[in-house]
Amino acid sequence: MLTRLAAEVSPRILEYPARLDEARRELDEYFEGRRDHFELPLDWRLSHPGFFRRVLRATARVPFGEVITYRDAAERAGNARAFRAAGTAVGSNPIPIVVPCHRVVRSDGEIGNYGGGPEMKRFLLQLEGAV
Repeated sequence: MLTRLAAEVSPRILEYPARLDEARRELDEYFEGRRDHFELPLDWRLSHPGFFRRVLRATARVPFGEVITYRDAAERAGNARAFRAAGTAVGSNPIPIVVPCHRVVRSDGEIGNYGGGPEMKRFLLQLEGAV
């Protein structure tokens, strides 16, 4: 991931790991149960432009402890019928946890897929009290 970040954002990210200290602190607080939102500035350049980025931006606004469906994410991004594409967008999220793609579930209430596996998705949703 660091190689990808260096290539797509800046090679300086490898030279200045202290720049990640704030992200590390906020993630630590999240996993310790002391943070329910992130205040990090997000660089959306790693996400695909257009509909995919709109889905991820909509996903970023889902509050801690709540879930939406893939159809909801598609609707919030401007095309309710594109729920499969919304699933693909969420699956390609380059900023997981901070952009909480784990808060997007299937319309039948099942958790659905997650890059870290369904067990991790369930863990994150349980951490937030959403399931």
